[in-house]
Amino acid sequence: TTFGYQYYGGTWEDRIKTGTAHLSVVGLDGDAVALTSTVNQYFGSTVLGPVTDIIYNDQMDSFSTPNTINAFGVPASPANFIAPGKRPVSSMAPLVVIEKQSQRIQQVIGASGGTKITTSIAQVSMLNLWFNQDIKQAVDAPRLHSQLLPQEVIAESGFDPEILQSLKRRGHNVTCSVLGGSAMQGIEWRDEVNEYWANCDIRKGGGPEGLS
Repeated sequence: TTFGYQYYGGTWEDRIKTGTAHLSVVGLDGDAVALTSTVNQYFGSTVLGPVTDIIYNDQMDSFSTPNTINAFGVPASPANFIAPGKRPVSSMAPLVVIEKQSQRIQQVIGASGGTKITTSIAQVSMLNLWFNQDIKQAVDAPRLHSQLLPQEVIAESGFDPEILQSLKRRGHNVTCSVLGGSAMQGIEWRDEVNEYWANCDIRKGGGPEGLS
């Protein structure tokens, strides 16, 4: 980041989440759902319900453990220590955007990918709403990621080199990565054609489905 992490304060710890999925839906009546779910790590707690055959999550692992450093090199945060009645911090950020005047659903997006969820959603939403890219262009575009600690900016292959050079001139530690680390699922309303468009991230596979 431009400033050191101490400048921001607050909660800056999250753990890798690998058992996450997202679903974006718009119904015929205009209702919208952005649903992100997770069992946390691969196969969650690795315990299968004997009646339901549902895999139980291991969400307790999302709390910080005192005197430890997580896989990202981030020290445990007191704000995320275990306490009665408390939930661990989460990167989940499903988003539904409604156009103010018409009240039409404008955008329904979400992602999996641990700490990369929030930065992915922010970038895709901005590219789609502010830079007029369609939902496929916005979702498939190379992304940047910075999670405060460690102090580095991770750029996907193909990201605009001029922007990366500009970040370096400002003192950012920029590294490049082939893998994006997050997978978006998105729907948008296109005014010019009067219809919804959808896209599933090329980083994970799958495809959108339209039913009537």
